[in-house]
This record gives sequence, structure tokens and C-alpha cells, in this order.
Amino acid sequence: MNNLDELTLKVKRIIESEKSINPDIRYLNASHAELIAQIITNYKLISASNNLIPPEAQMIFLGAPTGAGKDIFVRKILSENPDKNFVVLNMDMFRHYHNTITGENTRVSDKDFAVITNPTSYELYYIIQEVILREFAGTNVIVTGTMRDLSWVREIVNRYKNNSKTRYHVSLYTLAVPVTESAFSIFERYLNMVKYRGNPSEPLRYTDLEYYDDTIKKFLSTVRFFEDDYHNNPNARIFDDIRVYRRNKDIFDFEEDTLLFDTKSPVPETCAYTCISEIMHSHLSIDPNRMAKLLDIIESNSDYLKSQGLYETILSDLRNTLPNLDTNKEEDISK
Repeated sequence: MNNLDELTLKVKRIIESEKSINPDIRYLNASHAELIAQIITNYKLISASNNLIPPEAQMIFLGAPTGAGKDIFVRKILSENPDKNFVVLNMDMFRHYHNTITGENTRVSDKDFAVITNPTSYELYYIIQEVILREFAGTNVIVTGTMRDLSWVREIVNRYKNNSKTRYHVSLYTLAVPVTESAFSIFERYLNMVKYRGNPSEPLRYTDLEYYDDTIKKFLSTVRFFEDDYHNNPNARIFDDIRVYRRNKDIFDFEEDTLLFDTKSPVPETCAYTCISEIMHSHLSIDPNRMAKLLDIIESNSDYLKSQGLYETILSDLRNTLPNLDTNKEEDISK
């Protein structure tokens, strides 16, 4: 039996055991074990040894609203810790397996893509996490998310804190980004995917402004909850430490020092919540050239956006995000 076959059997047992106790595992079954084993194999993990003392490892939960730049910041963490071989987990990386898991071939619109794929991407993330925790002791992990759902974050952290095979040090890293920048970035990201899309049948993820605004509120509330817990429960903290970083001036400059707040600092000058809130609500002007580029993409891809039911939605969301939008240019597009 080769390593993939052995891992597949282990994954199969984990799926079966989790389905018996977790009602949220509805789509995955034993037939998906080989697919999950292949995904895990790509991480090139080392199988757990039978150590009498569980090894130490680090788990970082990187929390920030949609559009804040989490994926780029992960690259910064990796570049600063080349010896730790972090495994990076987020639900977005598993969304394209939705049809494979469900066996469906239904065309999903861009505006519905996230909602429809949430259950299957959650299940894949959950099972892969369980396999790592049970079979690959000592693995360093970075989990990213918007922290929109407090209970989901607590569930994740508790699984690492309570793991018997690895002694995890669990950290919360957050990104402080002006809301205008992160909101604009969600349009920029989506419209650039539209511009450079390959397979026309492959759905793209669009995040509307209403969902984004709700995420902002819940993100701040969640940060406050974990910071209060850190100070009020010194002997049983959910997170062992909390850090706040700002977005890089040059987002790809990994050498820039962007750390703003650290609970390990002897005397923090402020609190994490205040630090994040002040930056998020600070004034920021978007470069007119960036706005013009997006309006050009909307104009040249209007038929596609209309086919997704997003043409008017995006223009409306952009107006609400950017009061100084070039209205003349916008009116030309809307005709």
C-alpha cells in the first residue's frame, strides 16, 4: 500500500467519524476521501511520530474584512518565517471543488457563488484541518477569515488549543485598513477577474456592499470580544497573543514594518480595537487612475456583467463607496 492509499484510508475514517457527530458535514462522504488525500499530499506534510511529549507548533488566525489584503499578508508572514513551513487554510481555496463534491453541473452566477459554495468549502476545510491535527503533529498553520462569525472563529481556535497531539501557541493577527480602501479592493479584485477570466463557465466570486458593510461591523465586534477575553481571562485566554498590522504602503513590500499593536509589548499605547477602528474609519482618497481603470473594465465587459445581474449593482455600490466617482464617465457607461 502506498502513502496515498494509507492517507486515503485515514481520511475515510475521519470523514465517517465526523459525520456521526457533526451535523454540518452533509455533502462529504467516504467516496471523497481520495480527493481530500490528494489535496493534503500537496502540502508535503510529515507524518506524525509517536513522541511521548507532543511537539510545539504555531497556529495564526489572520482576521480582516474582505478586501483588506489577507492573501498578500500571508505571503509576508511566510517570507518572515521560512523555517516554519506553514500550511495555509481558508475556505475560498476550496470553493472550486463544489461541483465535484455535490456531483452537480449547474451554472452558478457570480453573485450567488459564495453563498452556494459555503457549505462544501466549509466541509473540505474542516476535514482537512482534522486530518492535519490527527495525523501530522507539529504542523504550523495559518487560517484566514473575515471573523464575521464569532462562533466559527472560536470553534477553530478551540480545536487547536485542545489538540492532544500538538501544543499549539495560538495567535490572532489582524489587518487595519481604511474601509474605503478595502471596499474599493473588493470591486477591483472582482472586476480584474472579469477582465482576465479564462473558462467562461467558471463562476467568479462577487461580494456586494451590503455583505461587506455587515462584515465590517461584525469584524470590529469580534476583535473587541477577543481583546476583552485576553485581558479578563489571563489564565485561560482564547488567543495567546493579539497583533494589529496596517496594510503596506506598497502591498508587495514585505520588508516594511507594519506592526501597530502587540499584546506582548510591555506597555501598549492603545488597544487593538481602538487601533483598528481609527484606521478603518480614517479618510482615504482612491487614486483617480484606479477608479478610471475599473470604469473602463465595466464598460468593456458590460454584457458579461449584465448576464450575471451585476451591472447596475456594481455601479450603485461604487457610487455609495466613492462619492467622488467621475460621474460623467459613469453616465457614459450607463447609457
